[in-house]
Amino acid sequence: LLTIKCPKCHSANTDTARFCSNCATSLPSLEEIPVSHTKTLETPREEFTRGTTFANRYEFMEELGTGGMGKVYKVFDKKIKEEVALKILKPEIASDEKTIERFSNELKLARKIRHQNVCQMFDINEEEGTHYITMEYVPGEDLKSFIRRVGQLPAGKSISIGKQVCEGLSEAHRLGVVHRDLKPQNIMIDKEGNARIMDFGIARSVKGKGITAAGMMIGTPEYMSPEQVEGKEVDQRSDIYSLGVNLYEMVTGQVPFEGDTPFTIGVKHKSEIPKDPKELNAQIPEDLSRVILKCMEKDKEKRFQSAGKVRSELENIEKGIPTTERVEPKRKPITSREITVTFGLKKIFLPALVAAALVIAVVIILLLLPQKELITALKIENSIAVISFKNQTGDKAYDYLQEAIPNLLITSLEQSGAHYVVTWERMYDLLKQIEKEDAETIDRDLGFKVCRMEGVEFIILGSFIKAGEMFATDVKVLDVETKKLLKSASSKGEGEGSIIRTQIDELSREISGGIGIPQQKAEEPLARIADVTTTSIEAYNYYLKGREAQSKLYWEDARKFFEKAVELDSAFATTYGFLANTYGWLGNPKARNEAYEKAKAYLGKTTGKERLYLEAAIAGHFEGNAAKRFNILKQIAEKYPREKGIHFQLGYYYQVRDKFDQAIEEFNKALELDPNHGMTLNSMGYIFADKKYF
Repeated sequence: LLTIKCPKCHSANTDTARFCSNCATSLPSLEEIPVSHTKTLETPREEFTRGTTFANRYEFMEELGTGGMGKVYKVFDKKIKEEVALKILKPEIASDEKTIERFSNELKLARKIRHQNVCQMFDINEEEGTHYITMEYVPGEDLKSFIRRVGQLPAGKSISIGKQVCEGLSEAHRLGVVHRDLKPQNIMIDKEGNARIMDFGIARSVKGKGITAAGMMIGTPEYMSPEQVEGKEVDQRSDIYSLGVNLYEMVTGQVPFEGDTPFTIGVKHKSEIPKDPKELNAQIPEDLSRVILKCMEKDKEKRFQSAGKVRSELENIEKGIPTTERVEPKRKPITSREITVTFGLKKIFLPALVAAALVIAVVIILLLLPQKELITALKIENSIAVISFKNQTGDKAYDYLQEAIPNLLITSLEQSGAHYVVTWERMYDLLKQIEKEDAETIDRDLGFKVCRMEGVEFIILGSFIKAGEMFATDVKVLDVETKKLLKSASSKGEGEGSIIRTQIDELSREISGGIGIPQQKAEEPLARIADVTTTSIEAYNYYLKGREAQSKLYWEDARKFFEKAVELDSAFATTYGFLANTYGWLGNPKARNEAYEKAKAYLGKTTGKERLYLEAAIAGHFEGNAAKRFNILKQIAEKYPREKGIHFQLGYYYQVRDKFDQAIEEFNKALELDPNHGMTLNSMGYIFADKKYF
């Protein structure tokens, strides 16, 4: 590999760059410049020669390359006795205190990503005025060099690399980290042929609008999404666009858009339709070309909405190509999918490193393997599930009630404490285990399937219709095992607002009576749903939209929806809690605290369960009272043991206090409910990779 000097500012750039990383000037190609104007990457900097020790810890071994942020070296870390990569930041970057602060904040998130398809970020430090970042050393070749050496990659190889990149992105996105500069230069192909994403958390730190800011290029023009070009806020869908460009280059050997300046390339990303990759490589499947172009839709709403969905599409395409063309990453085989994570500290006698490697491998394998449908679970007495209601109004404007009515019924029925009511989140966790998480609604067939998986005794089906200004809602309660109808009920009222004013309350009483649970057996009388949620069905709709956006880590969208909900109902306590959490992720502590103050003021307008969750959040994140938060979390876990989130929170509480036995116990409970819960799997990996544990 070679570096190329910029003809304008004389900065060094990698030979794969088309524009100067310092001033954005167009760079000549290797064929256009004499050899004397280049230098090999093997030539180390004078002050960092082989054997030199830096920061009393890192012994330089060799220079690996030069990028827009600085030079990267392979070093030996004397403290942990391992080879790591060390990036020395350019002085013009390191001298900006705000940039360094952003680096630090971003790396706090980025280094939480523990995945075999992601290069682990470690830390940012300073030594005598020199700022540097440490990260995992991955021996191999970057994808850009690989493409340049090989040319167009076969469909099988492209799909294999694409799937692995999707897996790494999925884990990062689940933790709220967006890459923002996904390009072949940032994807390493290791010695086993596996893909590893590099430099998470770096691109976002150099904050600016558009393609350039203060003379520095932000991102890489050839791989930027249209919203990045415009300087707008980006989310994981921007990474999906860049993923599409990477796939395009893999199968065609060229990027979709080229130009003389970053600006002209950016304009093309915003306005031009890329040429069909199949026109450039007739050997690729039609479906693969379709997936690539969908990733690259200008409107982010029309792209795939998650890396997991792209991976699923690639996997389906892979099944249709000849077996001889498929490329499988080299991973350790296992004998069975039926793995239970039940580690006990007193039973571990293997050497520390071997044990850690095995445990992390098991955790990661759980993420990567396809899920099979579960067998029927043991029946849970007095358990109820509510599935999507059918919209029989003939007007799609009321489709939102298909989800709103079940959620309101779930909230109402939970109050009594006499039932185990499956939450909406739990229903979709179960769908995820049978690869049906993309279902827009939970219909009758899916409903019975997940009920059998969970051991649910009763299922509630329903529909709603509109005649003039009158809204009517019908429900049916069926026995899951026999599908026998146990109870029918209906309620009606004027306008859709009557659903929340009166209908939910009437239907809840009928349902409870229909499954043989008299009101006197309830722990507390059912409060009116409008008194413990909101009086506005429109506000409730925005609340649900915010929950959905938040679950996909679309924090800006979530903020807008939650703010609209509390604008419509200023006493909507539960929404204030979610809004506070969203502000926290968006880095707005003042707004977060104001939202928590509102939530605290309206705690009386919540159900017992929601009140406990809010009190725990307020205690920990607003009042700074960790002990109080812990006690409340314990109450929630005892009362609602089938909610994975509470077990994760308890496990994390124990983990950060080095109480690993208790942490693992809680994490196991979360994984029993959702074997693919990324945050729990991540935390388990941390524990078993931590040498202090052994």
